[in-house]
Amino acid sequence: MTNKLNNNIYPEQYLLLAFISIITFKVVMLAQYLVSSAGNEAYITMAIMIAIELMMTAIVYAIIKNGSLLEQDLPKALKGIFAIILLFTSFAKCTLLGSEGVSYISTTIYDNVRWSYVTLALLLACTYLAYKGGKVIARTAQIFFWLFAISFAFHVVFSNTQLEIVNLMPFDFSSKIAVAGDKYLIWFGDYTALMFFSISKSPNATGKKLIIWTIIAIAGTILCAVGLMIIFICIFGESGAIIGNAFLNVSSLNKIAFMIGSMDLPTVCSWIVMCIIKISLLIFAAKECLKFFFGDKWWISVICGLVTYFVIVYGIGNLKTSYSLATSVLRYFVYFADFAVVVITYTIVFIRNKNKKSSQKSAMPKPHTPALEENSKEGNL
Repeated sequence: MTNKLNNNIYPEQYLLLAFISIITFKVVMLAQYLVSSAGNEAYITMAIMIAIELMMTAIVYAIIKNGSLLEQDLPKALKGIFAIILLFTSFAKCTLLGSEGVSYISTTIYDNVRWSYVTLALLLACTYLAYKGGKVIARTAQIFFWLFAISFAFHVVFSNTQLEIVNLMPFDFSSKIAVAGDKYLIWFGDYTALMFFSISKSPNATGKKLIIWTIIAIAGTILCAVGLMIIFICIFGESGAIIGNAFLNVSSLNKIAFMIGSMDLPTVCSWIVMCIIKISLLIFAAKECLKFFFGDKWWISVICGLVTYFVIVYGIGNLKTSYSLATSVLRYFVYFADFAVVVITYTIVFIRNKNKKSSQKSAMPKPHTPALEENSKEGNL
């Protein structure tokens, strides 16, 4: 049986998981998709959607400081409804975004390897991490954090890109921004999987340290998502609409690559680890939803992994189908259902905590004042 403490994480681990959850699938095909709809204004769409996502991630943190979603003081029926909703949205994102990851690995890293092999290898790792619990996922992210940091620093130091700022012009707010944001909603809203964690007090990140880590996480998220989008447009302009795998095409433009050949390995390894952690988070969220109904059983994780495998391999099967489903009406339910669950949960938790504090204050005994008692006695005499 899995102990509840297995889902307890520290604030700095939450920041890292939030960063990975938000960034992972926004640096692959999304840049190409946004440019195809919004042109040189695509980075504005990205900036607006990222701002909303960061705000929602902060609200999720405020909720899980008091325990995970299933530990909150909510009506059992409401928890059941939320579990069903998040089970569906987690599976939808896991299969659709997971298909994008499988497509990238099978065509870019290997020479058109069958999806079934890549999906099996990927989901074995993801399902195991989901089974072990939130704490193991968070620690895995911490272990590989330095791989992300070194890879990012490498490409910043040895960057050899020629940015054409004119590609961002004219600076305008047209309807294309809203159209792009609407069409690619399913690539955003990556925060509900974090609702199944519980925050514990950290011995290493308190006070000023935690503030610094928070600032770094927010700045890093904006830099990696919006910054990459700006660089992508500056390099490729509107021709970016036919160029996929944004992070790979941008990172390949460095001084070392021009001298000795491709230096994509650090970037590719970093992204694959992020992909595994991201999919693990989604399977973990689905597992926690099922756990609400069936209890803490080991086979729940296996069922989640198997369903994800069969949907990706036999239900979707290619990137074109994945794109069609992701941009269908399904995107509205997935995005707004996740949004509604977070807002409703936060509202109920906030009101109940406020009522508890007010009832505790009213129940406190009034301070003993001997001087007033003596004065009242003298007055009576």
